[in-house]
Amino acid sequence: MQIVTEGQDVKRALEGLRAIGSAIAGRADAADVESLDRDLEQQIATLGLFPYEDWSLRHFPKELHSCCGHGLGIWQYPNQLLPLAILLNKYRVESYLEIGVAAGGTFTFMCELLASWTKPGSFRALGCDPAPPGSVSYLPHNPFQERFKEWLAASPAVSYKQVYSEFLERQWLRDNEPPQSFDCVFVDGDHSYEGCWADLQMALRLHASIIILHDVVNAECPGVCDAWAEAQSALKNDFDFFEFSSQYESVTHEPGEQFLGIGVCVRKTMPRRSSE
Repeated sequence: MQIVTEGQDVKRALEGLRAIGSAIAGRADAADVESLDRDLEQQIATLGLFPYEDWSLRHFPKELHSCCGHGLGIWQYPNQLLPLAILLNKYRVESYLEIGVAAGGTFTFMCELLASWTKPGSFRALGCDPAPPGSVSYLPHNPFQERFKEWLAASPAVSYKQVYSEFLERQWLRDNEPPQSFDCVFVDGDHSYEGCWADLQMALRLHASIIILHDVVNAECPGVCDAWAEAQSALKNDFDFFEFSSQYESVTHEPGEQFLGIGVCVRKTMPRRSSE
């Protein structure tokens, strides 16, 4: 996927992202996997994390604050995002939908990695968010907005629809677009139980074989936690489940309180790369 950007900070981040993708693809041959993973977590942080306001920085470890507020603007814990990427590398993912794109850091990360692991020209992706590209609903502007719009403009395999996810399927019908399907859907939009569950149901209608939920252990998102628990019960006959919820000891929290967390539903019939 071609990238054109004027910001040297972002250019370095995208070059680093490609290196991370190559390292993950060759991870099985590493002499010291644990050491490699520690290094990759730090490399992910160096790509640039989103938090730059006091309330959001509170959820991120102080040792990563120097990586916050610039670069790609990834709103994830590196120690949760890396195992997700390692898992996805095992499967043949050629189409990707992200619901709830915010500043676009996670969307950029996922699209670039997935595209690098597929045959040239075979990958496509769609971002869906009611806010304009690169915007966060409660912020009209942020440090990552222009970077994300540049990346979208330079990425022909990637598109963006400014629409609430509940209206996405109706918009396809209204625009006379053919029925859509996606190998992988990342759900990070409406964080109520009802909204998260509705997005998961839409992912199933779109024939997704991998459904990712964000904030599955987040004490501030009980609706998502409930939807994740419900998914593991309702889909257990057809899907396997993975949870990446490692925390950082330096983050201040109440006893038992956790933040973020990634839950993954993988259809038992999902093709692995080794089967190609």
